[in-house]
Amino acid sequence: MKISVNRTRHLTSCGARFVLMTFLAALFTLPVFAQEDLWEELNDKASKLLQERRYADAIKVSEEAIKVATDTFAPNHPCIAISKNLLGTLYWTYGRFSEAEPLFRQALAIYEEGLGPAHPKVATVLQNLADMYLAQDRYAEAEPLYKNALNIYENTFGPDHPSVVAALNSLGGLFQDQGKYTEALPAFERALRVEEKTLGSDHPDIATALNNLATLNHCLGENDMAEDFYIRALEIYEKSYGKNHPFVATVLVNMVEFYEKIGRKDEAEIFAERVKQIQSRYE
Repeated sequence: MKISVNRTRHLTSCGARFVLMTFLAALFTLPVFAQEDLWEELNDKASKLLQERRYADAIKVSEEAIKVATDTFAPNHPCIAISKNLLGTLYWTYGRFSEAEPLFRQALAIYEEGLGPAHPKVATVLQNLADMYLAQDRYAEAEPLYKNALNIYENTFGPDHPSVVAALNSLGGLFQDQGKYTEALPAFERALRVEEKTLGSDHPDIATALNNLATLNHCLGENDMAEDFYIRALEIYEKSYGKNHPFVATVLVNMVEFYEKIGRKDEAEIFAERVKQIQSRYE
């Protein structure tokens, strides 16, 4: 009988210790959860400020998010990569290239180690790094990164995904900036075909692609083709946003330059007047 009592007391004691240890574990875990929530809140806020182009404010918040992430997560944790990629984007957007590059490289290493070299998150960082190189005219370094990102997106999502379109446009822009118009053309044309297939012929994104192709065709001396693209882009924007929207003015500005260069001054003046009228509405 004593053995039974002792055993019961022992079990009761073990149960009490188990409950106490569980409580203590939960107690010490709570701050970690709180830190994770704080990191997420800061990261979301920085992303929103970036979208609003409030870069200086976004940098301050993102730097705080990195501090929280570093104190909370293991060095190779994906959240560390997220924060470093975001802060890198903010730094290069603000012209702080030397600070941005190592952050992108560190984020890339974390993703490649944890997710593998062919993961879409790897492609995202590759594209951001390439964008930064393009902003510095470091074309030779940007090109393989854009191509690698494009390959990852195609293999992961298929040929008609928006990420593929974005990568094609980035690659086309890289070639165009270097004056490699014949190499830029197939990238832009393929992007347009994908968007027409997936979005329809009257989507505003189509107008953006047409505007880019118009400028490129003018550079190639294909002025009839360029004019057709400009007119179609203008019609889509007017239909989507109205005739006095800033997007409409963007195409009109390009058309003014186009008509001036090909010697059609009267048409250039007409479109220039429209630009003035739209701009006056937003002053």
